[in-house]
Amino acid sequence: MKRLSLILSIFILSIAAKAQINSSSAIAGSLNDMQYLSEGYLSPFADAVSYSMTNGWYNTAKVRKTFRFEVSLVTSISIVPNEMKSFEVDGSRLERLELVDPTDNISPTVFGDKSPGVALRYADPRFGGLVNSEFNLPQGIGMGVMPMTGIQGGVGLPLDLELKARFIPSSGVTFIEGSSVSQWGLALKHDLRRYLPKGKLLPFHLSAFAAYSSLNFNQELQPGSGNDKEISLSANTLVTRILVSKKLLFLTLYGGAGYNFNSANISMLGTYDYIDPSNVSDPNQQAIDPIKFDTNDSSGLAGNLGIRAKFLIIGMVSLDYTFGNFNALTLNAGFSWDL
Repeated sequence: MKRLSLILSIFILSIAAKAQINSSSAIAGSLNDMQYLSEGYLSPFADAVSYSMTNGWYNTAKVRKTFRFEVSLVTSISIVPNEMKSFEVDGSRLERLELVDPTDNISPTVFGDKSPGVALRYADPRFGGLVNSEFNLPQGIGMGVMPMTGIQGGVGLPLDLELKARFIPSSGVTFIEGSSVSQWGLALKHDLRRYLPKGKLLPFHLSAFAAYSSLNFNQELQPGSGNDKEISLSANTLVTRILVSKKLLFLTLYGGAGYNFNSANISMLGTYDYIDPSNVSDPNQQAIDPIKFDTNDSSGLAGNLGIRAKFLIIGMVSLDYTFGNFNALTLNAGFSWDL
Protein backbone atom coordinates (compact mmCIF):
# COMPACT_ATOMS: atom_id res chain seq x y z
CA MET A 1 0.00 0.00 0.00
CA LYS A 2 2.86 2.40 0.78
CA ARG A 3 4.39 1.83 -2.64
CA LEU A 4 1.00 2.26 -4.34
CA SER A 5 0.45 5.53 -2.51
CA LEU A 6 3.88 6.78 -3.53
CA ILE A 7 3.33 5.97 -7.19
CA LEU A 8 -0.07 7.64 -7.25
CA SER A 9 1.13 10.69 -5.36
CA ILE A 10 3.72 11.62 -7.98
CA PHE A 11 1.66 10.67 -11.05
CA ILE A 12 1.15 14.26 -12.13
CA LEU A 13 4.70 15.19 -11.20
CA SER A 14 5.96 12.65 -13.71
CA ILE A 15 3.82 14.15 -16.46
CA ALA A 16 4.87 17.68 -15.67
CA ALA A 17 8.51 16.70 -15.35
CA LYS A 18 8.47 15.46 -18.95
CA ALA A 19 7.26 18.87 -20.02
CA GLN A 20 9.80 20.60 -17.80
CA ILE A 21 12.63 18.79 -19.55
CA ASN A 22 11.81 20.92 -22.57
CA SER A 23 11.98 24.07 -20.47
CA SER A 24 15.75 24.11 -20.98
CA SER A 25 15.00 25.73 -24.33
CA ALA A 26 14.30 28.84 -22.29
CA ILE A 27 17.99 28.89 -21.33
CA ALA A 28 18.98 31.55 -23.83
CA GLY A 29 19.71 35.25 -23.95
CA SER A 30 20.74 37.02 -20.77
CA LEU A 31 20.29 35.64 -17.27
CA ASN A 32 17.26 37.91 -16.89
CA ASP A 33 15.78 36.47 -20.08
CA MET A 34 16.24 32.97 -18.69
CA GLN A 35 14.52 33.89 -15.44
CA TYR A 36 11.62 35.67 -17.11
CA LEU A 37 10.82 32.96 -19.68
CA SER A 38 11.24 30.01 -17.30
CA GLU A 39 9.08 31.64 -14.65
CA GLY A 40 6.29 32.25 -17.15
CA TYR A 41 6.37 28.61 -18.23
CA LEU A 42 6.82 26.86 -14.87
CA SER A 43 5.05 29.00 -12.25
CA PRO A 44 1.54 27.56 -12.94
CA PHE A 45 2.95 24.10 -12.24
CA ALA A 46 4.30 25.25 -8.87
CA ASP A 47 0.99 26.90 -7.98
CA ALA A 48 -1.00 23.83 -8.99
CA VAL A 49 1.16 21.56 -6.83
CA SER A 50 0.82 23.78 -3.76
CA TYR A 51 -2.94 24.14 -4.19
CA SER A 52 -3.44 20.39 -4.64
CA MET A 53 -1.74 19.83 -1.29
CA THR A 54 -4.62 21.67 0.44
CA ASN A 55 -7.34 19.25 -0.68
CA GLY A 56 -8.85 16.27 1.13
CA TRP A 57 -7.86 17.03 4.70
CA TYR A 58 -11.34 16.53 6.24
CA ASN A 59 -14.71 14.95 5.53
CA THR A 60 -16.68 15.94 8.64
CA ALA A 61 -16.72 18.68 11.24
CA LYS A 62 -17.15 16.13 14.02
CA VAL A 63 -14.13 15.66 16.28
CA ARG A 64 -13.70 11.99 17.04
CA LYS A 65 -13.50 10.69 20.60
CA THR A 66 -10.17 10.20 22.33
CA PHE A 67 -8.03 7.48 20.69
CA ARG A 68 -10.62 6.73 18.01
CA PHE A 69 -8.92 6.80 14.61
CA GLU A 70 -9.24 7.00 10.84
CA VAL A 71 -6.96 5.84 8.00
CA SER A 72 -7.77 6.68 4.40
CA LEU A 73 -6.50 7.13 0.85
CA VAL A 74 -7.19 10.63 -0.48
CA THR A 75 -7.16 11.42 -4.21
CA SER A 76 -7.94 14.84 -5.65
CA ILE A 77 -7.96 16.38 -9.11
CA SER A 78 -7.45 20.14 -9.28
CA ILE A 79 -8.65 21.90 -12.42
CA VAL A 80 -6.17 24.38 -13.84
CA PRO A 81 -7.90 27.65 -14.85
CA ASN A 82 -7.57 28.73 -18.47
CA GLU A 83 -5.51 31.79 -17.57
CA MET A 84 -2.77 29.49 -16.26
CA LYS A 85 -2.49 27.53 -19.51
CA SER A 86 -0.67 30.28 -21.38
CA PHE A 87 1.40 33.37 -20.69
CA GLU A 88 2.18 36.54 -22.59
CA VAL A 89 5.79 37.16 -23.57
CA ASP A 90 6.36 40.88 -23.17
CA GLY A 91 9.03 41.81 -25.71
CA SER A 92 9.97 44.93 -23.74
CA ARG A 93 11.18 42.71 -20.86
CA LEU A 94 13.64 40.77 -23.02
CA GLU A 95 17.26 41.94 -23.07
CA ARG A 96 19.18 39.76 -25.56
CA LEU A 97 16.22 38.13 -27.28
CA GLU A 98 13.29 39.36 -29.33
CA LEU A 99 10.04 37.96 -30.69
CA VAL A 100 10.27 36.78 -34.28
CA ASP A 101 6.67 37.95 -34.74
CA PRO A 102 5.69 40.63 -32.18
CA THR A 103 2.01 39.87 -32.79
CA ASP A 104 2.54 36.19 -31.86
CA ASN A 105 3.46 36.50 -28.18
CA ILE A 106 1.17 34.03 -26.37
CA SER A 107 3.03 30.88 -25.35
CA PRO A 108 1.82 27.72 -23.54
CA THR A 109 2.71 27.04 -19.93
CA VAL A 110 3.33 23.52 -18.62
CA PHE A 111 -0.44 22.93 -18.77
CA GLY A 112 -0.88 24.49 -22.21
CA ASP A 113 -1.44 23.03 -25.66
CA LYS A 114 0.92 20.53 -27.25
CA SER A 115 2.07 23.06 -29.78
CA PRO A 116 5.39 24.93 -29.98
CA GLY A 117 5.68 28.10 -27.96
CA VAL A 118 6.39 31.51 -29.41
CA ALA A 119 9.39 31.92 -31.71
CA LEU A 120 12.35 33.91 -30.37
CA ARG A 121 15.69 34.96 -31.81
CA TYR A 122 18.79 36.79 -30.70
CA ALA A 123 18.22 40.51 -31.07
CA ASP A 124 21.82 41.18 -32.16
CA PRO A 125 21.84 40.65 -35.97
CA ARG A 126 25.51 39.57 -35.86
CA PHE A 127 24.35 36.26 -34.42
CA GLY A 128 21.61 35.57 -36.94
CA GLY A 129 23.69 32.91 -38.66
CA LEU A 130 24.43 30.91 -35.54
CA VAL A 131 22.93 27.46 -35.09
CA ASN A 132 19.72 27.74 -33.03
CA SER A 133 19.74 31.52 -33.35
CA GLU A 134 15.96 31.13 -33.63
CA PHE A 135 14.05 28.75 -31.38
CA ASN A 136 10.61 28.12 -29.90
CA LEU A 137 9.65 28.10 -26.27
CA PRO A 138 8.51 24.64 -25.05
CA GLN A 139 5.07 23.22 -25.66
CA GLY A 140 2.65 22.25 -22.89
CA ILE A 141 1.53 18.77 -21.83
CA GLY A 142 -2.01 19.30 -23.12
CA MET A 143 -3.57 18.50 -19.74
CA GLY A 144 -5.34 21.08 -17.58
CA VAL A 145 -5.55 19.03 -14.40
CA MET A 146 -3.32 18.32 -11.40
CA PRO A 147 -3.96 14.98 -9.65
CA MET A 148 -2.58 14.43 -6.16
CA THR A 149 -3.00 11.53 -3.76
CA GLY A 150 -1.68 10.17 -0.48
CA ILE A 151 -2.43 8.25 2.68
CA GLN A 152 -3.46 10.11 5.81
CA GLY A 153 -4.60 9.22 9.30
CA GLY A 154 -6.28 10.87 12.25
CA VAL A 155 -6.74 10.20 15.97
CA GLY A 156 -8.94 11.76 18.61
CA LEU A 157 -7.29 13.56 21.55
CA PRO A 158 -8.54 14.95 24.87
CA LEU A 159 -10.06 18.47 25.07
CA ASP A 160 -12.15 18.01 21.92
CA LEU A 161 -9.10 17.86 19.64
CA GLU A 162 -8.25 15.64 16.69
CA LEU A 163 -4.78 15.23 15.17
CA LYS A 164 -4.30 14.29 11.51
CA ALA A 165 -1.13 13.51 9.55
CA ARG A 166 0.13 12.82 6.03
CA PHE A 167 3.51 11.34 5.20
CA ILE A 168 5.42 10.05 2.17
CA PRO A 169 9.08 9.21 2.86
CA SER A 170 11.70 10.49 0.44
CA SER A 171 12.07 7.96 -2.33
CA GLY A 172 12.84 7.62 -6.00
CA VAL A 173 10.13 6.48 -8.37
CA THR A 174 10.66 3.49 -10.64
CA PHE A 175 9.09 4.91 -13.78
CA ILE A 176 10.60 8.41 -13.36
CA GLU A 177 14.34 7.94 -13.60
CA GLY A 178 16.37 10.39 -11.56
CA SER A 179 13.45 11.65 -9.46
CA SER A 180 12.66 11.88 -5.77
CA VAL A 181 9.60 13.08 -3.86
CA SER A 182 8.66 13.46 -0.22
CA GLN A 183 5.71 14.97 1.61
CA TRP A 184 4.51 15.40 5.17
CA GLY A 185 1.73 17.29 6.87
CA LEU A 186 0.03 17.80 10.24
CA ALA A 187 -3.45 19.09 11.02
CA LEU A 188 -5.55 19.88 14.09
CA LYS A 189 -9.33 20.03 14.42
CA HIS A 190 -11.12 21.48 17.44
CA ASP A 191 -14.80 21.33 18.41
CA LEU A 192 -16.18 24.88 18.70
CA ARG A 193 -19.51 23.88 20.23
CA ARG A 194 -17.88 23.68 23.66
CA TYR A 195 -17.67 27.48 23.65
CA LEU A 196 -21.36 27.99 22.85
CA PRO A 197 -24.15 27.92 25.44
CA LYS A 198 -25.60 24.42 25.24
CA GLY A 199 -23.46 23.96 22.16
CA LYS A 200 -23.32 20.19 22.52
CA LEU A 201 -27.09 20.14 21.99
CA LEU A 202 -26.86 21.71 18.55
CA PRO A 203 -28.16 19.41 15.77
CA PHE A 204 -24.94 19.84 13.78
CA HIS A 205 -21.19 19.82 14.34
CA LEU A 206 -19.04 22.95 14.20
CA SER A 207 -15.24 23.01 14.39
CA ALA A 208 -12.09 24.95 13.57
CA PHE A 209 -9.41 23.33 11.42
CA ALA A 210 -5.82 24.13 10.48
CA ALA A 211 -3.25 22.09 8.53
CA TYR A 212 0.36 22.57 7.48
CA SER A 213 2.06 20.47 4.79
CA SER A 214 5.36 20.44 2.91
CA LEU A 215 6.44 18.74 -0.33
CA ASN A 216 9.80 18.41 -2.07
CA PHE A 217 10.32 17.11 -5.59
CA ASN A 218 13.50 16.77 -7.68
CA GLN A 219 13.80 15.61 -11.28
CA GLU A 220 16.97 15.22 -13.31
CA LEU A 221 16.48 16.87 -16.69
CA GLN A 222 18.68 14.38 -18.52
CA PRO A 223 18.72 11.18 -16.41
CA GLY A 224 21.78 9.00 -16.90
CA SER A 225 23.76 11.68 -18.73
CA GLY A 226 26.03 12.37 -15.78
CA ASN A 227 25.38 16.11 -15.85
CA ASP A 228 24.00 18.10 -12.95
CA LYS A 229 20.88 19.57 -14.58
CA GLU A 230 17.70 19.19 -12.56
CA ILE A 231 14.44 20.83 -11.56
CA SER A 232 13.84 21.29 -7.83
CA LEU A 233 10.43 22.18 -6.44
CA SER A 234 9.45 22.80 -2.83
CA ALA A 235 5.97 23.77 -1.69
CA ASN A 236 4.44 24.67 1.68
CA THR A 237 0.78 25.21 2.56
CA LEU A 238 -1.23 26.38 5.55
CA VAL A 239 -4.95 25.59 5.42
CA THR A 240 -7.44 27.31 7.75
CA ARG A 241 -11.13 26.39 7.82
CA ILE A 242 -14.36 26.66 9.75
CA LEU A 243 -16.18 23.35 9.30
CA VAL A 244 -19.83 22.37 9.67
CA SER A 245 -21.47 18.98 9.15
CA LYS A 246 -24.76 17.20 9.68
CA LYS A 247 -25.27 13.44 9.91
CA LEU A 248 -28.41 11.89 8.39
CA LEU A 249 -28.55 8.15 9.06
CA PHE A 250 -25.46 6.70 7.33
CA LEU A 251 -24.75 9.91 5.37
CA THR A 252 -22.92 13.04 6.49
CA LEU A 253 -23.19 16.35 4.68
CA TYR A 254 -20.20 18.63 5.29
CA GLY A 255 -18.66 21.89 4.19
CA GLY A 256 -15.82 24.22 5.01
CA ALA A 257 -14.69 27.76 4.28
CA GLY A 258 -11.45 29.58 4.96
CA TYR A 259 -8.13 30.67 3.50
CA ASN A 260 -5.17 28.87 1.94
CA PHE A 261 -1.69 30.31 2.53
CA ASN A 262 0.40 28.63 -0.18
CA SER A 263 3.94 29.15 -1.39
CA ALA A 264 6.17 27.29 -3.83
CA ASN A 265 9.73 27.60 -5.07
CA ILE A 266 11.20 26.28 -8.31
CA SER A 267 14.89 26.16 -9.12
CA MET A 268 16.67 24.99 -12.25
CA LEU A 269 19.97 23.68 -10.99
CA GLY A 270 23.11 22.75 -12.88
CA THR A 271 25.32 24.18 -15.61
CA TYR A 272 23.73 25.42 -18.85
CA ASP A 273 25.36 26.63 -22.06
CA TYR A 274 23.99 29.77 -23.66
CA ILE A 275 25.01 32.55 -26.05
CA ASP A 276 25.65 36.10 -24.86
CA PRO A 277 25.79 38.41 -27.92
CA SER A 278 27.21 41.23 -25.80
CA ASN A 279 30.40 39.23 -25.29
CA VAL A 280 31.84 39.47 -28.81
CA SER A 281 35.15 37.79 -28.00
CA ASP A 282 33.53 34.76 -26.34
CA PRO A 283 29.76 34.55 -26.88
CA ASN A 284 29.56 30.95 -25.65
CA GLN A 285 28.82 31.26 -21.94
CA GLN A 286 27.72 29.06 -19.07
CA ALA A 287 25.14 29.75 -16.37
CA ILE A 288 25.20 27.87 -13.06
CA ASP A 289 21.89 27.36 -11.26
CA PRO A 290 20.34 30.08 -13.44
CA ILE A 291 16.69 29.95 -12.39
CA LYS A 292 15.06 30.42 -9.02
CA PHE A 293 11.69 31.96 -8.24
CA ASP A 294 8.88 31.88 -5.70
CA THR A 295 5.14 32.04 -6.26
CA ASN A 296 2.09 32.23 -4.01
CA ASP A 297 -0.56 32.85 -6.66
CA SER A 298 -2.59 29.83 -5.49
CA SER A 299 -3.20 31.44 -2.08
CA GLY A 300 -6.68 32.75 -1.41
CA LEU A 301 -10.18 32.05 -0.13
CA ALA A 302 -11.43 28.49 -0.58
CA GLY A 303 -14.41 26.40 0.42
CA ASN A 304 -15.92 23.02 -0.28
CA LEU A 305 -19.12 20.99 -0.03
CA GLY A 306 -19.22 17.22 0.26
CA ILE A 307 -20.99 14.05 1.30
CA ARG A 308 -19.68 11.06 3.23
CA ALA A 309 -21.17 7.59 3.51
CA LYS A 310 -20.60 4.92 6.15
CA PHE A 311 -20.65 1.22 5.28
CA LEU A 312 -19.77 -2.09 6.94
CA ILE A 313 -19.56 -0.44 10.39
CA ILE A 314 -16.08 1.09 9.94
CA GLY A 315 -15.93 1.63 6.16
CA MET A 316 -16.07 5.23 4.89
CA VAL A 317 -16.08 7.00 1.53
CA SER A 318 -16.52 10.70 0.82
CA LEU A 319 -16.69 12.97 -2.20
CA ASP A 320 -16.45 16.77 -2.22
CA TYR A 321 -15.96 19.71 -4.57
CA THR A 322 -13.69 22.62 -3.70
CA PHE A 323 -14.09 26.20 -4.91
CA GLY A 324 -11.07 28.51 -5.01
CA ASN A 325 -8.26 29.68 -7.27
CA PHE A 326 -8.35 26.10 -8.56
CA ASN A 327 -11.57 24.10 -8.39
CA ALA A 328 -11.04 20.50 -7.32
CA LEU A 329 -12.80 17.16 -6.93
CA THR A 330 -11.68 14.96 -4.02
CA LEU A 331 -12.38 11.30 -3.25
CA ASN A 332 -11.55 9.90 0.19
CA ALA A 333 -11.94 6.19 1.06
CA GLY A 334 -10.80 4.22 4.10
CA PHE A 335 -11.61 3.04 7.60
CA SER A 336 -13.01 5.20 10.34
CA TRP A 337 -13.70 4.16 13.92
CA ASP A 338 -16.16 6.50 15.62
CA LEU A 339 -17.91 8.25 12.80
